Amino acid sequence: LVHWTKEELVRRYPDVMVGMGESKKLGQTGPDDADDTFRKVSIKDFVLNHMHESNKYVFDRKLNMPESLLEDCQPYPMPTRMYKESKDEVEKKGLPDRLMWKDHLALTIGSDQQGLTFHRHNAAWNVVVFGTKRWILYDAQRIENIDRLKRMTRDIVNPIQLSSPDWIRQLYPMEERQREIRSYGHDCIQRAGDLLYVPRGWAHMVVNIGDTVAVVSERGLDAMEP
Repeated sequence: LVHWTKEELVRRYPDVMVGMGESKKLGQTGPDDADDTFRKVSIKDFVLNHMHESNKYVFDRKLNMPESLLEDCQPYPMPTRMYKESKDEVEKKGLPDRLMWKDHLALTIGSDQQGLTFHRHNAAWNVVVFGTKRWILYDAQRIENIDRLKRMTRDIVNPIQLSSPDWIRQLYPMEERQREIRSYGHDCIQRAGDLLYVPRGWAHMVVNIGDTVAVVSERGLDAMEP
């Protein structure tokens, strides 16, 4: 994955277009439902001109990756199924467009303190190529209690969804939250080369520590499984 570092992406794939948005909004909607908040920019334009703007983040799994960029991902797990290879089968199922892309590799690029707020989805894996991430993960069985989920992840007095760094600074110091996360979840650091697995349904948030590039794939297209 040496070709997925920030500098190599700019050198090798400067013109590949990616979706840039606000990390807080991406955490609230998910990248597949963020079309109205996305702005298409080239990798080179983002890294050189936007990466260090406040709250600008790339999380895109609809980008048209060159074959060489996909090959650079090995030996880490490839997506369960590539849309390009199964397009006819996927379309026969009548799945919404947002589901067709879920097995694509996603590229994330962001500066220090950028990252998605608490959210949930199917099982997924994340590999940091360059930089470091901090993760807070919360057991899916515990958050079946919606009141507990809201109490743990949001400010009850002012019930807005905070950005990841603001949640860590303002809400995480509460003793109940720390006890709950450390007993029924994980607070961990992911460094370059580490692969982190997120179980299905677990609530999680992530924040970059320094400039960070990562590759992600989420389990999807469940309707196509035998």
